[in-house]
Amino acid sequence: MTARPIDLVRDVLDHAVVDSEGMPCGMVDDIEIDAAPGGSVRPLRAVALLIGPGSWQQRLPRWAARIARRLVGDSIVRVPWSQVAKIGERIELSAPAAELGLGGADRRWSRLIARLPLS
Repeated sequence: MTARPIDLVRDVLDHAVVDSEGMPCGMVDDIEIDAAPGGSVRPLRAVALLIGPGSWQQRLPRWAARIARRLVGDSIVRVPWSQVAKIGERIELSAPAAELGLGGADRRWSRLIARLPLS
């Protein structure tokens, strides 16, 4: 990764994630941040990417979160920041999706879409 500062909101949040083999793994739904207790001057640092519907449902109104939970579940996969290989148009990981517990839903959806007649 580069030495330039990263704007976590602009450069990471809501970006597509691919594993080390180029397999889609979802989107970055939230970022776990490490903050020093007691207002220390130590800078904040990203600890993990949070991927999955459980990480964005907490931002919905309670009634909408219940509906979303029934439709898509509430799983969250925590990907350690150390597994982020590259930040660009997509967030590239340094390990395969299966090793990180990611990508199952994307693979199921892509197989289903591939079977649909589009003409």
